[in-house]
Amino acid sequence: MGFFSNLFGGNAAIEQDELRTKYLHFRSLLASNHAVLEIITALESSWAGGTAVTLGELKQQAAQLQELVQTMVGDLNVIAEGRYGELVPIARKIGEGVDDVLKQVKGVPLTKACIALEQIGRDLADAVGGKTANLGEARNQVGLLVPPGFAVTAFAYRAFVEGAGIQHELDSLWSGIDWDDWSSIARASGAMRSLVLRAAIPQDVAEEITLSAHDLRRKVRGKTGISIRSSAIGEDGGSTFAGQYATFLSVPPEQVLRRYKEIVASKFTERALFYMHAHGFRERDLAMAVGCFGMIDAVAAGVGYSVDPTVAGLDRMVVSAVWGLGKPVVDGTVTPDTYVISRRPGKGILSVRIAPKQRRIIATEKGGPIEEDVPEELQTRACLTDDQIMTIADYLRVLETHYRCPQDVEWAMDKSKRIFILQTRPLRLPDRPSGSPAEEPDQSWQVRFEGGVTASPGVGSGKVVRCEPDGALARFPAGGVLVARQNSPQFVEVMTRASGIVTEVGSPTGHMSSLAREFRVPTIVDAGPLTCLQEGMEVTVDATRCKVYDGRVDALLVEDMRRTGSRRDSPTQAVLERMIARVARLNLTDPSKNSFRAKSCATYHDITRFCHEMAISEMFSLNDYRNLPGKGMAFRLDTEVPLAIYVIDLGGGLVEGAADKMVRPEQIASTPMRALWRGVTSPGVRWAGARPIDLKGFVSAWANTMYDAAKEDRRLGDSSYAIVGASYLNFGSRLGYHFTMLDSICGESLHDNYILFRFKGGAADIERRMRRTRFVAEALAQHGFVVDQKQDLLNAWVKKLPAAALEERLVVVGQLIGCARQLDVVMDTEATLEECLAAFMRGDFGFFDFKG
Repeated sequence: MGFFSNLFGGNAAIEQDELRTKYLHFRSLLASNHAVLEIITALESSWAGGTAVTLGELKQQAAQLQELVQTMVGDLNVIAEGRYGELVPIARKIGEGVDDVLKQVKGVPLTKACIALEQIGRDLADAVGGKTANLGEARNQVGLLVPPGFAVTAFAYRAFVEGAGIQHELDSLWSGIDWDDWSSIARASGAMRSLVLRAAIPQDVAEEITLSAHDLRRKVRGKTGISIRSSAIGEDGGSTFAGQYATFLSVPPEQVLRRYKEIVASKFTERALFYMHAHGFRERDLAMAVGCFGMIDAVAAGVGYSVDPTVAGLDRMVVSAVWGLGKPVVDGTVTPDTYVISRRPGKGILSVRIAPKQRRIIATEKGGPIEEDVPEELQTRACLTDDQIMTIADYLRVLETHYRCPQDVEWAMDKSKRIFILQTRPLRLPDRPSGSPAEEPDQSWQVRFEGGVTASPGVGSGKVVRCEPDGALARFPAGGVLVARQNSPQFVEVMTRASGIVTEVGSPTGHMSSLAREFRVPTIVDAGPLTCLQEGMEVTVDATRCKVYDGRVDALLVEDMRRTGSRRDSPTQAVLERMIARVARLNLTDPSKNSFRAKSCATYHDITRFCHEMAISEMFSLNDYRNLPGKGMAFRLDTEVPLAIYVIDLGGGLVEGAADKMVRPEQIASTPMRALWRGVTSPGVRWAGARPIDLKGFVSAWANTMYDAAKEDRRLGDSSYAIVGASYLNFGSRLGYHFTMLDSICGESLHDNYILFRFKGGAADIERRMRRTRFVAEALAQHGFVVDQKQDLLNAWVKKLPAAALEERLVVVGQLIGCARQLDVVMDTEATLEECLAAFMRGDFGFFDFKG
């Protein structure tokens, strides 16, 4: 185990001031670790909850992280005597990467000038823009009907403005704008658009666009031309830029280049420039990609919202429709048919409003779309049948589920009654006060549990799956709600499948909580006993408000999507996302794996985790008898317990004035040492005398004694040492032929609190020693420890508990040390093991006096 790998390091004798120095650097490392995790938590919470954040705040937090991580690396190298020097350049390289992100330099991906829609998904948003990327995703991943098309990429735009030599002039015009003077914006706008329209598209780019346009024309096999739409990088992160850029319908292939330049020029209209500046973008941040699609010869078209934004209930969706193309609906120039559909299963269509439709727009190849009269028999007829309405509603649900936020969808139905998706983007919903529910709770909202702390906000619903880190995580079902006793980074294995996580013990600044925010899994920690959440029970987890409801509460699920749907439309949120990838992502999740080493650290979080684990490992190894100072530097503990215990005070571990060569137990001020001692001296725990032993046990112990007598490192009667601070204890004891070691911090910071415990050896044969070790392991496991036994060696640990709970575990360890003394020689059968375990668990410590 990584915790214990340095236990037997053969260092030179450590002077007491060196011990104290290591301890002080250990405390400094823990304080820095806590501060780093607090900052990471704040960054992830801003991202997960869509909280506004400024670039200045991000730079300040990055500087703090850099300083804290450098401090941790320095502290670890003092504790480990320079063995982790390789972390210094690793931390520096990560810091340089964070600095690059904060400079907001976002390069345009190197791609072809044109990419076919069948090759496009959300992963190409930086190359083709959000609008086209979303359509490619809907076609290729969701499986919906989308018109054939291609993207003219951001790379083509960059090749255009730089190849034509106008980028420098655009930069100069941008920097000269007085944003408080609209006339200054208008002058710059006119000059910028003129530059674009006069510039020549590089020949290779122009040829690729023209060839792609003619290929598309052949694919559609119709007479309706091509639809050309803006798809700027950064557009459709939300609806902020909706309608700011140009769109052209029914364009013949020979006019595509001219229309392309006009769309690029529309990036520089007065309103577009103002929006860019108001939302924190620079001109260079928004490369103009363009989407080209085959026109649908639509008999009807319109818009669908997966959530009705005009009402408070959030339990219905709305679809609008007109005859012909949907442009009048998008522009808001007509009153369309309106269909309201329930989001609740089985409710169907709630209402239909048929509007008079006297005019429509139809597609043509020559001269663009035209407006004409609607035939009289269609003017008052519904554009859609019930089945077609429900098909569109199903598409809305599917898209909302895939994109995990409410969707604003444009659709069109061709003459064959096929329904095509023309656009899908996050739906901007009216803001609600933070924390307010979508509607007043009704009787169906039964609160099953309330309490705990939010680790990752959000709402999820599914069936309860009770699981532990060492359980069958590979079989965790998709959509399940994980309920566990305590946090563990190992739960990362199920985070792509879990709809929620609730744990009895944990911290929002812990590693698992960080992973939950990264994967955006609603998570409640530190919830206390969760017996009310039974396996298979369907629940809704509202991690934002720390409540768990019976069944599925659809209104809460939609309200959560309302809250998070448009969180990425700020450029600083995009910077934050990239910063989190370099700062907060945790790759080192399991200290027992070979990959848990310095060179595997790729983020600040990795370095923090690694330093924390290695520092604890180094401190644990201090109590090897070869490393400790002479008895003249320690105080002998004056106690009736027949152990030679020497106390080394690192500061605050003893009460003031305890300066004699002997100290009494009541003079111990160390919180973990006092708790351990309460266990050692518990009523019924007997330390004097030998246990009765049968003949076989005697022979076994005698044989092992003869074998061990020749081993130099097996010194019977070695002194026990307690290295103490106010909230720190490192305890090592050799009792006869076995040893115990313990390292613990027990203080106010839950995140720092832990117990590491090791137990090994004995005088009897290996079978009896293994049974005694199993007795200790099972007793600890029933008190919440994670245990790892290999033959007669036991490593056990528990972490991140409140001080009072940790003290209770330390008492148990003290009791076990006493009760397990010489117990190996009488562990002749499995029945004996079970009897001993039952006696210990019921607190019958007198039972161990007789056993034989």
